Amino acid sequence: MNVKNQEQPPAKRMLKAGEESPGLSDQQIEDARKLIGVWLRRDVHMPAVYEALSLHDIRRWSQYSVGDDNPLFAEADYAKRTLWGTVIAPPTFLYTIDSGIVAPGLPGIQWIFAGSRFEHFKPVHAGDTITARARLIDVQVKEGRSVARYVNQVGEVLYYNQHGDLVTRYEGDIYRIPRKRSGGGFKFAVKDATEAPKPYKYTQEQIEEIAHGYRTEERRGGNTRYFEDVQIGDDLPVVQKGPLTLVDIVGFYSGRRTVYNVMKLAFLERDKHPNNVYYSPTRNIPMHPAAGHFDVEIAHEIGMPSAYDQGWQRLGWAGHLLTNWQGDSGFTRKLDGRVTKPNLVGDLTKMHGEVTGKRKENGEALVDIRWWGENQKGERNCDGSAVVRLPSRDVSLRS
Repeated sequence: MNVKNQEQPPAKRMLKAGEESPGLSDQQIEDARKLIGVWLRRDVHMPAVYEALSLHDIRRWSQYSVGDDNPLFAEADYAKRTLWGTVIAPPTFLYTIDSGIVAPGLPGIQWIFAGSRFEHFKPVHAGDTITARARLIDVQVKEGRSVARYVNQVGEVLYYNQHGDLVTRYEGDIYRIPRKRSGGGFKFAVKDATEAPKPYKYTQEQIEEIAHGYRTEERRGGNTRYFEDVQIGDDLPVVQKGPLTLVDIVGFYSGRRTVYNVMKLAFLERDKHPNNVYYSPTRNIPMHPAAGHFDVEIAHEIGMPSAYDQGWQRLGWAGHLLTNWQGDSGFTRKLDGRVTKPNLVGDLTKMHGEVTGKRKENGEALVDIRWWGENQKGERNCDGSAVVRLPSRDVSLRS
């Protein structure tokens, strides 16, 4: 067979270097608004959505993506002895089924994760098959201190198990920000690598202090925390993350069930979505827009001072903070959060939390929590709230 003589479908035109950086026009925004309420194709996430979850899937997310060695999420024999009877997933695991990135339209406009809101109704167990439906529910035009004009696309994702039960409802905020070459980008942008901020250098004493914090991390585990024993104003034990390295970011990607295409598959994907291609200014290599998490040159194009984390990572860290505190018998009912400042390679984030309220509602004993993260300079880089269900000594309440 002569392959050269076979008819091939014409590839869509790839944008040339520099063409992929349009501004943000009113017409583009109106076109995006036309997609509100439309259930979207999520084939980018297949085949993960049709395959039963393995223990390994949950362990990978917990350990590689979040950095949490809780045996409840990793060891079958341990989990058998808990309330759940099997390994369950951490609060942000469903990012691995559907990323929650609902950002249709606005081709060539960089997307940035800004925050999310999980409402969990049922736990996700090893062996479950989870499917997802996603749609855009709002398009908001915003102005801010770090970027003059941008759009927030609010998405909704509904996750169902193999029984047709709704296990989680999710909302996510995705900011769409024109890149620097279109006159956009963040105001803390740098012109070139020579203007990049000087890396923070830790002393050996600081490194030892961080190591000690990891060795002594407090996890409640099988020591049940009861609703009646919790007081408003209680602090959650600190969970630290970092100093962030490129390996940590790669680990985050490797722990997911759904990852980005590479090599041949990446080029074929670019044929399907040519307007989403980003070109390296110095090398003219087509790259995925997420490359800024690793590549400083591309990070500068969207106004980041250097390579930076995936914003979802910090939501996963908040989940780690909560599950350490709530113990094996607790359940995270809601987890809301936003990222408020870039978390750059080299940054250390300490996750904090405080009990702000408690109540009995619809047969559940619920605790309200405020949480936040601070970097090594004492700057807050994320914050949010959560609702945790705890076991109660009140026999009229279900655990």
